[in-house]
Amino acid sequence: MKTVWIVNHYAHHRARDGRATRHEYLAEALVANGWRTIVIAAGTDHPTGRSHLNGRKLTEQWNGEGYGFLWLRGVDYRGAGMGRAVRRIADILLFTILLLLPGTVRRLPRPDVIIGGSFHPLAAWGASVLARRLGVPFVFEPRDLWPESAVGLAGLTERHPAIRVLRVLERTIVARAAHIVSPLDGVGRYYADRGYTGDFTWVPNGVAVDQLAEDQAEPDVTVSDNEGFTITYIGSMGPANALESVIDAFEVATSRAAERCLGPLSLRMVGDGSDVTALRERASRLQSAASITWDGRVSQAQARMIGRQAGCLVVNMHDLPLYRHGVSMNKQYEYMLLARPLLVGAPVALEPVVASRSGVHVGADDVDALAEGMLALAAMPAAERDAMGARGRAHVLRHHDYRNLAAVLADALDSTLSAVR
Repeated sequence: MKTVWIVNHYAHHRARDGRATRHEYLAEALVANGWRTIVIAAGTDHPTGRSHLNGRKLTEQWNGEGYGFLWLRGVDYRGAGMGRAVRRIADILLFTILLLLPGTVRRLPRPDVIIGGSFHPLAAWGASVLARRLGVPFVFEPRDLWPESAVGLAGLTERHPAIRVLRVLERTIVARAAHIVSPLDGVGRYYADRGYTGDFTWVPNGVAVDQLAEDQAEPDVTVSDNEGFTITYIGSMGPANALESVIDAFEVATSRAAERCLGPLSLRMVGDGSDVTALRERASRLQSAASITWDGRVSQAQARMIGRQAGCLVVNMHDLPLYRHGVSMNKQYEYMLLARPLLVGAPVALEPVVASRSGVHVGADDVDALAEGMLALAAMPAAERDAMGARGRAHVLRHHDYRNLAAVLADALDSTLSAVR
């Protein structure tokens, strides 16, 4: 079998983190396409910041059938404020340093191709250095666009020294890429506008159909309105998730619900992240505070159970120019899998939701529009909401099965190898 290394700082593993995500699912499914995968990730969990490697241990390895994980020691960055930010930067730097130490990867099977993902650009840059060192093709997988994300989320300008450094890193990484793959469908155009002339393959996020629990095979999706209508958010709670607007919109919606003769509304927040404390404090000052519950971090199985009980599932985004290059959140596919209708606040349409008619779209970060979306779904007959959710689930099972997506990625890897031979 051919071997690919996937360098992704924040890749999750079900046994270690209680949930699997894109890279473990792809690694499992690539086996059937003739590729053995080694995922190189950090020993810290994101978004919690908890370190899994302690003492003097710098690495830990796990081997499965046809794929494996290598975790590199990280810096525990739990907490909040400036201290968390500093520790998270230290975690990024330590990961990159360990990645490039020759002894770190010496025992791994030699790769035919190396993929580097850019949740942060140093991981992708480090992967490109490894590829040059080993004389194998480098495939770039941008999950976030840098420095566009820093410009959009942190408000930095092009003159800022950090942005200038990130621009240099971006040009270096792209120049070294033999192929670009991404879950963002507009990334190919984005880099072509910046001089990239190589191949681009869109590999969206998806779901692992073959690993659904038995109770997920044909879920009972009927949700009664007798106890009111529950809006549920499941996922990370950080700056990029724009949850302040969701909480504020819920306050507006609850104040209007009685006027429209609707039953009681509730908001259920499931997950963890750097903004949890601030979000809970914000919610505590609202009149609707008693109708907001916080579950904290739960396992993937628990999250799915909670999601299936929701009246609707909500996701919101900031209104940033960088999103015009594409949006592919893991949670949108997980949400659709749960067969519940979606309420989406986004600057661009989420194509799977639109194609399946499985949700309500409103503008990004628009409190009034989000509130009206909540009320519209609450007023909708339960059977109509169930039908919306069923359409979404059918669409994601048909078009976003990781077994099919892995075949697309394998074709990209095969063509990359053929081009350099």
